Amino acid sequence: MKGPTSDMGEPLEPYVPDPTLRAALEDFGQQCDREISVPPQTRLDRGYGGGTLFVARLTEPAPPGREPTRKVFVKVLPARSRHREVRGQQWSRATARATVGDFARQHLAEQIFPPIDLRDGRRLMFQEPTSDFQETTDDGAQVRGLDELDGEDLLAAFRAVLEAVLHEWNSIPPAPATAGPPARETTLGPYLERELRAAGAWEKIHHAMSIFGFHGGAESLLIDSRPLPNPLRTVDPASPHHRQPVRFHAGFAHGDLHGGNVLVPCGADGRPHPERFSLVGLSAIDAEAPLTRDVAALLLATVLRYVPGLTRDESEALIDYLVHPQRGRPGTLPAPVAELVRIADEVGTAYAQPLAGAAIWRRQARLSLIAQALTCTTFEDLRPDRGLWCLRLAARAMQAHIEENPIPYVAATAPPADPAAPVTAVGRWPVSPPDALAPAVPAVPTGSPGASPRQVLLWCMLAAALLALAGVTAWALAPGHT
Repeated sequence: MKGPTSDMGEPLEPYVPDPTLRAALEDFGQQCDREISVPPQTRLDRGYGGGTLFVARLTEPAPPGREPTRKVFVKVLPARSRHREVRGQQWSRATARATVGDFARQHLAEQIFPPIDLRDGRRLMFQEPTSDFQETTDDGAQVRGLDELDGEDLLAAFRAVLEAVLHEWNSIPPAPATAGPPARETTLGPYLERELRAAGAWEKIHHAMSIFGFHGGAESLLIDSRPLPNPLRTVDPASPHHRQPVRFHAGFAHGDLHGGNVLVPCGADGRPHPERFSLVGLSAIDAEAPLTRDVAALLLATVLRYVPGLTRDESEALIDYLVHPQRGRPGTLPAPVAELVRIADEVGTAYAQPLAGAAIWRRQARLSLIAQALTCTTFEDLRPDRGLWCLRLAARAMQAHIEENPIPYVAATAPPADPAAPVTAVGRWPVSPPDALAPAVPAVPTGSPGASPRQVLLWCMLAAALLALAGVTAWALAPGHT
């Protein structure tokens, strides 16, 4: 790798301590005849999924009059998530530009080089920010992720992202007679399953439930001595709620919208420019997603920053507010986290008002919240405390949905239940959380075939027979016996 020029930044070694990553970047620079450096403020931030994202600068041969240096986002994917990321790279800003116009040009980063596979199984990717983003930070000012913002800066950026995703990316045509985002029809079970699959949590969710001491097929979960409906049960066709009709509005979604994938440029004075944000990590973009997917994902990922610092009463108040935003802010909830919930509800309902009204939007938003909360239970970084809080949130939200949308008596034509499924089982949270690194042992549900009285009786009779046989043998072999 060539040495960086004086105005580019600093060499890699002080800022990229990972030798495998540093060697891959240096090899890339040598092979492509590009100089690679990092801005002095570079920090390697890791997201919930284990990926690393930082800013670098490339200097490459350029014709006279063209700026040879440009800023890029370098993303390092853990080995376990690389296949999902590559699948998503079929999307590009060029594709988006033909579809959604200005939003893509202003806010979507673009994959600019083929991925590089590291020898330890990780994958290195380069994404270029938008021109607005580049112009704002050309003077060497800091780039900050939404996760690094706080106070009014965080609230302003949070609102800017949600408004742009809904009102710009999924803009409603101004003419009343024209169609807005399309409405889709499905049922509750397939809706939740699709959301879990889209988030990459479908293969992990049952294991996550067992780590918390629950059986994924349980009808209800006993959390803090309170039985709550198991939201995962609805994906089973034998559940009476599986076929409950769901109507939702579909459109474009980022699909992995959390603070680590939202970068905000700052001016020379350090003041953030949230309106010029750039979205990275475009692996899960979906053109037919529920429009509440991104809202729920960004909201939950952001409020989870505050959960560890909340008291028991404040934690419960936050769940109540997330499940019932129409009731207004609870008085016990601190301002920053309460404002995040209020902004998400305000932006979403304002967008939905010309479509079908606030009530339908909130119903759809609650289902997306359930799916995102279940997804968060699969993140190792959130276990056990915040993971269990997310599970309680999902169960409470499902309880509210069932209460507000009762279903009629299940018809006799419904598919028969699997006799091995623990339809009436109740999972129990252990007194002390299990070690998250220990092998998961699925809980044995009450009422399962392994705990039936008939089997217990058979085991007792077999034990008695073995004891009797041992006694007879001992008597026969005793000295003096003829």
